[in-house]
Amino acid sequence: MSTPDPNATNNLITQPFGSGASNPTYITLPIPVPSQILVTPNQASFTDAFPPSTMTAEASGGLPFFGQDMNGILYMITANIAALAAGALPAFNAARASAIGGYPVGALVARADGTGYWLNQSAGNSANPDTSSGNAGWAPVANYGAGLVAVASGSVALPPNIFSKPIIILEGTLTGNLQIVFPAGLIGNWIIVNIMAGAFTISAAVNGGSNSVTIPAGSNTPTSVYSDGGDLWNTGVSTAGLAPINSPALTGTPTAPTAPTASNSTQIGTTAFVKAALAAALATYAPLASPTLSGVPTAPTPATSDDSAKLATTAFVKAVVAAQAATQIVRSGIVALTNGSNSVAFSPAFPNACTAVTMTPVGAGATYYLTGLPSKTGFTCNVGVTQDYFYIATGN
Repeated sequence: MSTPDPNATNNLITQPFGSGASNPTYITLPIPVPSQILVTPNQASFTDAFPPSTMTAEASGGLPFFGQDMNGILYMITANIAALAAGALPAFNAARASAIGGYPVGALVARADGTGYWLNQSAGNSANPDTSSGNAGWAPVANYGAGLVAVASGSVALPPNIFSKPIIILEGTLTGNLQIVFPAGLIGNWIIVNIMAGAFTISAAVNGGSNSVTIPAGSNTPTSVYSDGGDLWNTGVSTAGLAPINSPALTGTPTAPTAPTASNSTQIGTTAFVKAALAAALATYAPLASPTLSGVPTAPTPATSDDSAKLATTAFVKAVVAAQAATQIVRSGIVALTNGSNSVAFSPAFPNACTAVTMTPVGAGATYYLTGLPSKTGFTCNVGVTQDYFYIATGN
């Protein structure tokens, strides 16, 4: 004999027992809660179940139970089982709340609009979470969708159908500053999106709290907030004050990693990178002021007539020397000079000037020196010994 499979489709309860039975002909709905013994001695109730008269033999004065009651009990039991098996938690029911003295802590009821659930946090709670102001002891759980707020200004207390949603969208046109207020005692996280027009400020706070969060405008700048039940805090998801990845307009003193000086890519170049790259590029260059050159420095060669602070190249020097030699005139001769001062005349005289005179004694042991500068016609000298002297004079 095999064991029944509780998950087999034909073993599942998919509808209430007796859902097609006619009430009250074949089924009693609902089964009453109060005792019916004084009304109908053999009628079942949730207080007495099947009363004692139905448990007594008819020969001893007992009465038969009603089959309709059995059908009604089975219907009510299986109706709840079928609903739960289908994943349908019941919504808040005021009559149920009154009958049971309020919902117990931990009770979970469905939202009236079917988009989530309410978790009860208050013992004996008879407040309707879908319509009560504040959170009324109920906390939103697993809610889907967004709550829309379209208030132009002032302070607005968020109703349950708004604060129960994980996303709150502010829309419309502002006519003044606006503050949205979450109920006190409610712990949770929300994402607030401000797409309202108008140059005014929007903030969010907890009723009675001391902290508020500014909600920036823009569908691309959602703000994540957290309530600890007493105050509201920005959890840092807001992109206000952050730079976009595409073409950011940075302010202040932005920093970045410094790339190696050899880098040649689209990586950001810091001031340190630029200075290092410049230093490396200029390492083989000399400063303008007092440069210490090496190797074989070159420069433009000035004209031989140049007489300025320009650099003189070896080519310039050789050209000047060659030009000077080409115009140089030489006078020479041997003259007999006596001890003391002597005058020597050039024959012929230089056309312009004598620039240098060199003397050499023919004998030995003589002292001699020029007195004054030579002229184009001759020079004067002083000798210590009377004898012949050889001279060479150059000029132009």
